[in-house]
Amino acid sequence: MRGVMLLVGVVWVGLMVYGLVKPLPVGLSVAGRQVAASEAGVEFLYDLTCRRSGELVTEQRIFARLERIIAEAERFLLLDFFLFNGLRNPEQSFPPLASALTEALLRKKEGQPQVDIVLITDEINSHYGVEEPEHFQRLRQAGVRIISTDTSRLRDSNFFYSPGWRLFGQWFSSAGPGWLPNPFAASGPKMTLAAYLRLLNFKANHRKVAVSEKEALLSSANPHDASALHANIALVVRGEVLREVLAAERAVAEFSGHTLPEWQADTAGDGGPLSLQLLTEGKIKERILEGLGRCGEGCTVRMAMFYLSEREIIGALLDAAERGAEVRLILDANQEAFGRRKGGIPNRPVAQELLSRSRGKIGVRWYRSSGEQFHSKLTMLTFPKQSLLLGGSANLTRRNIGDLNLEACLAVQAPNEAGIVREVAAYFERLWENEDGLYTHDGEQLGTPPRWQYILYRFQEWSGMSTF
Repeated sequence: MRGVMLLVGVVWVGLMVYGLVKPLPVGLSVAGRQVAASEAGVEFLYDLTCRRSGELVTEQRIFARLERIIAEAERFLLLDFFLFNGLRNPEQSFPPLASALTEALLRKKEGQPQVDIVLITDEINSHYGVEEPEHFQRLRQAGVRIISTDTSRLRDSNFFYSPGWRLFGQWFSSAGPGWLPNPFAASGPKMTLAAYLRLLNFKANHRKVAVSEKEALLSSANPHDASALHANIALVVRGEVLREVLAAERAVAEFSGHTLPEWQADTAGDGGPLSLQLLTEGKIKERILEGLGRCGEGCTVRMAMFYLSEREIIGALLDAAERGAEVRLILDANQEAFGRRKGGIPNRPVAQELLSRSRGKIGVRWYRSSGEQFHSKLTMLTFPKQSLLLGGSANLTRRNIGDLNLEACLAVQAPNEAGIVREVAAYFERLWENEDGLYTHDGEQLGTPPRWQYILYRFQEWSGMSTF
């Protein structure tokens, strides 16, 4: 028996090490070519929920723009979304984002059946293999090809757990009927034990991308009813960068066992003063660190972020502030998650660390939530002549930018007088200054997080035993 236990231990450690360093599938963690673009080649969009004169007000732009992309497509549509479902608790009421997008795609297939439509998504929408949701069945019947990402090909974020799953758990089917409560909503289908075991790997295709032959949208927003009131951002681009977006999505399809058609995008453009670059997975972190490393006196750092926890990013923010850069962060308080209370990890202990270690040089404001999340993922670095904008799906956490999850962001380099730079700066200042509504607060009512939260955050960030 002792020999068997020793053998299992050796295999477990071997799988743990391999899961952390195994080669990524071809086409992941890429920095695309930097392509020139005119100011007309990129748009900035955002969704907001706030209070004005005591009333809850929403501004929804992103999915209206996505429906326009769908309506105007003539040859193909490729969508890649992490959450695409209408799951909610019975007592909750949200705009029906999932059904609205489903109906838009069905109308497209009915009116223009020649348009090739592919949906890449994460197995979270099938409750990790319990059952395919009804709206996916309808789309499939209408001729939409649906690809479930093979996340087993990704590295292990929860590296203590995943070796045991590979040794003992992966051999069981997770298909229903289940008997365990659904962790996402009480009204969701019951889960099987095997589905729970798959979930605990904490692997995800976390991208939020839509691309046609004419333009692409990269966003922080999911077509998920319970996320409908979240604050989010998106960038819409045209031109040569579409080739890069398609190549990145083709890689996901291929390692998941599917081959996409050789679609041709409309990449003609007149160049211009802007530079666009697609970044995925770990290359997102590399570009932000490179930019922060150049920030000093006369530079500004603005971040609007749902999760901020990655240790090298935190160090780079502190270094930039020490060199004289103005650093301001708008963060979610991490207190709400689809109607459930959370404890403030990781943002509250991280913010406390930044405030303390910078001796007040870093400014932090918190988004005022009415149950929704400040789900934006946006970084803006302003230098004396140019700015670097980076937005998309990726939180700044080990899991999101450490070559673990699948992520996609767009980097935009532009002169400071460019319209896109002014728009993003105005968005940030509107929230920071509460210009026409109650958006942010200074955090005084949150108090100082207890020391145990910081210790727990550091362990969860390091070990992957968390959902951030």
